[in-house]
Amino acid sequence: MSSSNTNKQPVFIDRPLFNSVRVTTNTVGSAEDLNVQGGQAPALLVDMDAAETDTNNSGGLIDSILITRNNFYPDPEYTIESGTSGNVISLTSGQTVYVKETGVFAASNVPESGVGYYTYTGGTPAVLAGPNTSISFSGLASATTSGFSYAGLNSRNTVQATFVVYQTRGTTLPVPASGDYKIVFTKTLGVDVDQADCSDQMPVLATPVPQAGNTTGLGESAPLRNKGIFLQKGDRLYVGIYANGANVSGYTGGAHVTAQGGYF
Repeated sequence: MSSSNTNKQPVFIDRPLFNSVRVTTNTVGSAEDLNVQGGQAPALLVDMDAAETDTNNSGGLIDSILITRNNFYPDPEYTIESGTSGNVISLTSGQTVYVKETGVFAASNVPESGVGYYTYTGGTPAVLAGPNTSISFSGLASATTSGFSYAGLNSRNTVQATFVVYQTRGTTLPVPASGDYKIVFTKTLGVDVDQADCSDQMPVLATPVPQAGNTTGLGESAPLRNKGIFLQKGDRLYVGIYANGANVSGYTGGAHVTAQGGYF
């Protein structure tokens, strides 16, 4: 590995690069326009020495960007349907049951709010156990001694969100609506999708892949090539939430965007 900026080889990584930023109110764009608008401030993801004060920086490579929502909804502990009907379950306060089918219950014991997610609120008994279709799922309308809260048909309810990655060069104070922010790619997290790898959207690099690996979702290319973003000294990468739909004022739950690569 090189210890200075002298005689570095551009294909070798000198030291690793890893950075993560949380994106919430960093909205970008407007209706049908992804460009950064006046007054908007996307979050700084990677700084490849935009101030040009680091004598040991010759640029670098970003080969991985990952987006992870901060709001997380775990899967239910139990699901009640024809294939699990009659299974014995045990519940303590806070555990969730997904009633997928109500037809497996006796007519006198149909869950109060129908199909959906029920969370045990505790009470008497502290541990509720028995065949799943014999338990009374009270829902919201009239809590019983075996009380449940009803979360609805969908317990997750995370909205679609589009993230936009930009590149700037030679400035630590890019000006919105001036052309300083150049669009690199966008990545959309669909409804209830918790995490997304951006490899499929990143630019193709010149270096071929020595042997074919997992190419699912990467599109057609001949020869198969790596994907990533080369950054020269003075470049930066920014990321923001596209101001559209439910995210016009930002993404309330927030998401961490993580970049990994290396410095030349």
